[in-house]
Amino acid sequence: MAEPFGIQLRSWRLARRVSQEALAARAEVSTRHLSFLENGRSKPSREVLLALACALDVPLRERNTLLTAAGFAAAYSASRLDDHQLVPLRRAIDHVLEQQEPYGAIVLDGHWNIQRMNRGALRVFRHFAPTTSAGALVAQNLMLGLVHPEALRPYLVNWSEVAGHTVARLHQEIAAQPADEERARLLARVLAQPDVPAEWRVPEPGRTAAPFVSAHLRSPTLEVRLFSMLTSIGTPLDVTAEEIHIESYFPADEATEAALRALAE
Repeated sequence: MAEPFGIQLRSWRLARRVSQEALAARAEVSTRHLSFLENGRSKPSREVLLALACALDVPLRERNTLLTAAGFAAAYSASRLDDHQLVPLRRAIDHVLEQQEPYGAIVLDGHWNIQRMNRGALRVFRHFAPTTSAGALVAQNLMLGLVHPEALRPYLVNWSEVAGHTVARLHQEIAAQPADEERARLLARVLAQPDVPAEWRVPEPGRTAAPFVSAHLRSPTLEVRLFSMLTSIGTPLDVTAEEIHIESYFPADEATEAALRALAE
């Protein structure tokens, strides 16, 4: 059963480390009214609720949860990526994937599940195939694939560094979206994998002074060093559009660039 609106609102405010006074000023409501909303003595209007959610940078999926808890209908659709209303988004994704050639790019949802990948990514990952059916199953999720001993993990020369930073990203996502139970379950599955360092259980493990972390992948048929950049939708009004992002891979050295171009010939 969902928590009452006031408890959810207070949880979001505390997660964002914002005082009642500061939030009230941002949302242009009185501190007294905000206090009454949090303790359940008052109910918000739809406009005030959305103003508070915007001021707290609450993700669209969780804004729907707040609206429902307060007795309103959800305001934001959660379309499937192949739905008609997301045709413009799919076209944009197709363009980004095509422009990334001959390098790889993959489309991820908000919980690190792989939705699509371009030809460049398919060519590379073919050389780093999971070693078992269990590994192939978990590799459909990039986060789990990085840490599972039968997926990408055996090929990552600097596994501890790369996976540590990626798990740190997941910690940060959970801190930014504390109501997202699916992300919390994903983290639990990651931390349950064999030989996962104990320090990964706390936020921001494995810090480094480098400007970015390169993944060093090696198999009997290919060796590459890659770093990634993320692309997301700037002004989404749909849950799926907000959560989807593209991870584009680039060569971290000249040898990798030559290898990727050779694969495309």
